[in-house]
Amino acid sequence: MGQKAFNMNSYNGLHILVTGATGYIGSALVNSLRKHDCTVHISNGDISLKETWNNLISDNIDIIFHLAAVEVGHEVPERDLNVNSVAVLHMLQTCVEKKCNPKIIFSSSTNLFGDVNKDGVVDEQTQSFPPAEWAAHKLLAENYLKIYSEKYGLKTITLRLPNIYGPVLDMKSLDRKSSGTLISRVIKYGLEHKKLKLFGNKDCLRDYIFIDDIVDAFLKSGLIIDKFYDGRFFVIASNTWITISDVWNEIAKNINATILVDESYKLNPIEMRSYVGNYLQFNKVTGWMPKINLQNGIAIAVKNMEKLINETK
Repeated sequence: MGQKAFNMNSYNGLHILVTGATGYIGSALVNSLRKHDCTVHISNGDISLKETWNNLISDNIDIIFHLAAVEVGHEVPERDLNVNSVAVLHMLQTCVEKKCNPKIIFSSSTNLFGDVNKDGVVDEQTQSFPPAEWAAHKLLAENYLKIYSEKYGLKTITLRLPNIYGPVLDMKSLDRKSSGTLISRVIKYGLEHKKLKLFGNKDCLRDYIFIDDIVDAFLKSGLIIDKFYDGRFFVIASNTWITISDVWNEIAKNINATILVDESYKLNPIEMRSYVGNYLQFNKVTGWMPKINLQNGIAIAVKNMEKLINETK
């Protein structure tokens, strides 16, 4: 089934469009792409508007990494729909109208699975039960990608990502409160207060992947041969059973902090989900697997935050 033989020099000479390039994943991906001899185009303007895509897409674009999104709780549902779904429709329709067919890699989330089966394992065969509006909008976008692939032959795939963590560029990166900076914000709080907080979901399973491994997954996905670009999605995951409590304990160990548990704090039902992802299908196609385990990843993130805190003193 797989391809697995990848040469990152294959990016040389390509024109690559990245949306969401200022976000946590996008900025890391752009930095990595710029190490190759390729031309990186950054999206400007409101991607929920058709005219923005008319300006962005041309027949010289080889790959589109569509990472721009509105995250849960950050916007009203209508704005979320426009950015997370309508923007994808505009992107696809613009490709059809301009007769362009770049490879399109869409960034989605394993949260689309919602409350999963008893064993908590999710893969490409697991049904999706979006637990919130933003997840439903992401699933709608995935369906657009599949429809346009089947109807017009556009080359599209989706990567469903788990929880992402790792070092941040600066303290300003934390202000956006994106999901990718959550662990860094927890570490910062722990360093400043010498304590961490856990709630009623402490024993729920989560899947955590270090930012470098996520970037590697995107880079490999851009080099997958065309036959796999048929609107399918791949689960990006760790295949490791880790609870939220496990992660907080690892952080506490690194920063010498205590952990306080508040079972009475009312959580959104989405926070009580429990799952771990199986990345076997993506591994079969690309050979990808996470290289940085939680212990090493947390240690790197802690050192990064300690350095940033010291620089602000």
